[in-house]
Amino acid sequence: MPDHVRVDVILDLPLLAEVKRIAKEAGLSGHTVLPALGGEGFAGSWSEDLVTGAQSKLVFMSVTSQAKARIFLDALEPLLDSHGLVALCSPVAVLRGAKFD
Repeated sequence: MPDHVRVDVILDLPLLAEVKRIAKEAGLSGHTVLPALGGEGFAGSWSEDLVTGAQSKLVFMSVTSQAKARIFLDALEPLLDSHGLVALCSPVAVLRGAKFD
């Protein structure tokens, strides 16, 4: 059974600094930020506006221990509804697991 988890957060660009701060305080040792080009959900569809960046969305991804993921997600919870964030947490097998503790 995997002892690490992958945490993905879909967020608006202006919230990136806050999510990174929360991750650091939770003890996450690293992360990757990827552009999100578009999607569809309960509020309808959206797509990246490459000209103005008005709807820029990102995916914040981190692999960490279950304990640190729980701390991160608990701290992130107030932003989920107020800012429409989507957070996913999945078990993951890591070849060099100590790198992500």
